[in-house]
Amino acid sequence: MKSKFFLVGSTVLVCSAAWMGCGGSSSSGPGTADGGTGSEGGTGVEGGTSEAGTDAGADSATAVEITGGFIDIQYKNCTPLVACGGDVKGLWRVTSGCVPDGAFASAKQQCPGLTESNVKFQARGVVFADATKITRKTEVKFTATLAVPKTCKDAIGTCADVATAVKFTGLATATCTDVAADSSCTCDVGDSTTDNTTDKYTTAGNTLTSGARTFDYCVKGNDIEYQETTAKAVPALFTLTK
Repeated sequence: MKSKFFLVGSTVLVCSAAWMGCGGSSSSGPGTADGGTGSEGGTGVEGGTSEAGTDAGADSATAVEITGGFIDIQYKNCTPLVACGGDVKGLWRVTSGCVPDGAFASAKQQCPGLTESNVKFQARGVVFADATKITRKTEVKFTATLAVPKTCKDAIGTCADVATAVKFTGLATATCTDVAADSSCTCDVGDSTTDNTTDKYTTAGNTLTSGARTFDYCVKGNDIEYQETTAKAVPALFTLTK
């Protein structure tokens, strides 16, 4: 039996880091989510700013290759966003971010006693906004260790069954081992996603809407800070720089 209390899901956790959308393809395998090289050299995306308001600009942004190291995304203790709106047009690259501990709230509600450790989010990529459309080319990966208490394990069966249930939610990798001391499980989980999409958007005041998703945002000089406000989304904060 597969329990629903492992709804940690890559759509919620990983896509929270893809600016204003996550419509790309997920890739699986432990090699894509090892969290190994962290902050080596930033995003590696070249190109500066682009002319806004043209389809050609969006096309050129799509053509940019994502190279270089991933940016480490902070977990917990996020500084609150003060939304101020502004002009979002231009070519932006991922430079920093923060995912709140509420990212695991659903899993913890469904499995009391579940805890997370060694949480690592990383991202890189480029986003182009013209007057009406946003083009994204981003990569995000995530790894964590979950301590699953005996009560939750017993609701499914064995630790191997727990790993199957975790992967059933959409995470690419999950390896769970028995903890003899208390008959619980320790699960190493991971996922990654790429996004190469274009969507229309609108702004009103300090809010940007893209499809069914909404974001508070603030443009400060060459930086844009934003936080998703869509219902049930993880309210992660991210900064992109021109």
